[in-house]
Amino acid sequence: MLFSKLFLQITPNATGAELARLLGKSKPYVAQIRTGNRIPTDEDIILLANHFAKDRLEELLLSAYYDRIEGRDFKDVTLKEKGAAALKKLLRKSSPGIVCQGERTFKDFPGQFSPLAIITGDKRETRGRHIGAGDFGVHATTTADSRWLMSLGLEQDAVHYIDKDFVLLEEDVLIERFAEKNLLVIGSPAVNHLSRRINRSSIFRFNINSEVDEGLESIIRKAKTKSTSKDELALFYQESVEDLTKLMRYLFVGGIVDPSYPKGDYITSTYHQIPGNTDLDFGVLSFAANPFYDMKCRAEGRPNDHRFVSIFAAGVHHPATAHAIRQLGSFGKEERVFDQHPFGGVFRVELNLEQTFYSDRVGNGTFLWEDDADDQRTPIADQGECLISELEYIENERRLENLNTLQIRPDHALKARRLLETLIKTGTHS
Repeated sequence: MLFSKLFLQITPNATGAELARLLGKSKPYVAQIRTGNRIPTDEDIILLANHFAKDRLEELLLSAYYDRIEGRDFKDVTLKEKGAAALKKLLRKSSPGIVCQGERTFKDFPGQFSPLAIITGDKRETRGRHIGAGDFGVHATTTADSRWLMSLGLEQDAVHYIDKDFVLLEEDVLIERFAEKNLLVIGSPAVNHLSRRINRSSIFRFNINSEVDEGLESIIRKAKTKSTSKDELALFYQESVEDLTKLMRYLFVGGIVDPSYPKGDYITSTYHQIPGNTDLDFGVLSFAANPFYDMKCRAEGRPNDHRFVSIFAAGVHHPATAHAIRQLGSFGKEERVFDQHPFGGVFRVELNLEQTFYSDRVGNGTFLWEDDADDQRTPIADQGECLISELEYIENERRLENLNTLQIRPDHALKARRLLETLIKTGTHS
């Protein structure tokens, strides 16, 4: 219960007898508040705030009302969800450090993921005074990927960044700026530098060969050493373009990893399923670690509690990327697309090629989770429990060098599992 946690925070040294005298109630009454078995009256809350924390009255009242809604049965579950979401929003404004208990899932987006930084790809230069190391190893992106961004209902503190920042800035600066933010990373590893980085810790991920990944990183690192001379950098780009083209061609060959896919495979949406005319596109909506918060935790000598995370919204082509954002917004909530997939998954978008205008094809495209589209798979009753079990299996089998088609190290599977366990068991600091 949220109120009981705040109650314990503001009264750490007060005895049960002292609190009972202050409220004019019995010690068992106080004990029930401490354990979360009772929510005090508004009058008692005001008395407590006035005596112990005058500046936290609003926070205490809102947390009590949040607990009352959470503990009550509603005939209409949607009304309950709307009421709880409204109180969470008020709580965040009242106290930025508030902790709302419960799962962090896509059903809770964006409310449980503030503050938020949005990272997309950018246009790319191959010559001239604007070329930089951030132009290597990624294609230019389209602003149409963010077509439904305005439907997400974001807070005013959400800020948009381009992926070049994550190549050009030093790691200590990136930690300072992005460690204590949730990251919405839009676009695949082919169009967004940060996508390639978070893909390594993502629960659902593109199955990228480690040699391809390292090959791209190696060229980018070398480009950074030449960034003082634009002419030299442009020449290096021309020298590297053949290797870059070859490496990037292999980004999607391995398909997409879905830990909930039947044992022995785990790979879906393989290359032969991805036609060039994009009448059928594939993508992922997934949680991943925030790499900068992870580095901050390690520097402080503590395990990553995933207080701040990454959200990975990406398609092989534009249609799936755009639909990933669409599902996160009001459309996805109305369609309840995350009821059976609270932690995301692999999905497909089917386009009607008879429609003349491409934007209409995308706008009217059909979104389907891959396990729903596959008539050989049965619905998963508890997606979180299933994913944890399968990630543990993958970790152990990779240690035995089985599952050779998977490009996941055992420690990657372990980190993804721990991230998922944290999302399920704890709330978020918004």
